[in-house]
Amino acid sequence: MTNRPHVLEEPGVRFALANGLLVLALFVAGAFGLDAAPTGVVEVVTAGLSAVGLSTFATSWLGVIGWAFYTGFVENDYGQLTLAGPDLARLLLFVLVTLAIASTTRRSYDLAKETARG
Repeated sequence: MTNRPHVLEEPGVRFALANGLLVLALFVAGAFGLDAAPTGVVEVVTAGLSAVGLSTFATSWLGVIGWAFYTGFVENDYGQLTLAGPDLARLLLFVLVTLAIASTTRRSYDLAKETARG
């Protein structure tokens, strides 16, 4: 009998769940009536936290997807994406901040786990 990882430990499942959390974050921000800037913060923090433990490649893509949701539905209308100067700068920011949050959170988690063991 083989030891299979729990379904939530599968990278593909975690990536899909993270995408669902990005959509949920936009709905919650909209329900609370947040303006564009705070909604962007909520979206990029959600991307970073939900990417903890995923590969750098998958984490980067979560940043891109968070940018696409935010740019398409908050900054622009009807899911329209543009590659104008501000949008490209925002794309870079989303990816870098998502990577930074995921990396920092993972290191903090690993350190806390190590400290708890003694």
